[in-house]
Amino acid sequence: MVNHALTPAQTAAFHADGFLLIPDFFSAAEIDALGRVARADEARLLSFPYTSRDSQGRTTNLFVWDRLRDDAYSAYARHERIVQPWRQLLGGDVTYFHHKMMLKQPGTEGSWEWHQDYGYYYKNYLRPDMGGTMIAIDPAHRGNGCLQVLRGSHRHGRVDHARQGNQSEHETMADSGRVALLIERCERVYCEMQPGAALFFHSNTLHHSEPNPSTEPRWALITNYTRSDNPPFQAREDWGAGFDTWNTEQVSDAVARHADRQRAREGAAT
Repeated sequence: MVNHALTPAQTAAFHADGFLLIPDFFSAAEIDALGRVARADEARLLSFPYTSRDSQGRTTNLFVWDRLRDDAYSAYARHERIVQPWRQLLGGDVTYFHHKMMLKQPGTEGSWEWHQDYGYYYKNYLRPDMGGTMIAIDPAHRGNGCLQVLRGSHRHGRVDHARQGNQSEHETMADSGRVALLIERCERVYCEMQPGAALFFHSNTLHHSEPNPSTEPRWALITNYTRSDNPPFQAREDWGAGFDTWNTEQVSDAVARHADRQRAREGAAT
């Protein structure tokens, strides 16, 4: 196995800040291949999305998987280049939780309110020994609503979450009073990313994104994990099970298979 370990300085930065942004984590060729597959899947991804409605009733879309499959997105969720760092950051073996494609289309009006992932996952696992990796497929910057995080906010523990305003029935946001106090105390960081950059963030790190008023899409793949010894709570029986990690060659092969199936479907349709 190739060593994909983080440096001691990177690990220390994650524990201090609650996130770690690594530019060029994946090569241009790798992200180009993943991006081509995702664009070819665009109609399918947008046909059955998980639609989030913010407190003002504005919407944004994502596509969520909670099981691993033989496709490009699951291959990245298995990628040892992502999983090995999470073993370091969470202090033990990890298991897959879910993965999702964030689909911030041009002119998207919806935002993601301030929240912690563990604000949602609290109902599934007993401890916040969890985290996610965002992989930029498109450039992310202030102009298209890049992710914002509050540095060190994870050290303040879980904040209560509840529906506010016109949020979707399945959506909640962190308590606005506590968020306001933490914004005063924690540095707000705009996670501007080029394609191939990876953002590792703790499940208690407060984060938020604005609408995408630009003419460019902002797509990203997010993979989520928990420590293997984190007891599932009111969860599916298969949550917490182990999973095989894949090396770079295996991931590339899976992306190529996905692309081959797309071309075969296109050929059959003509």
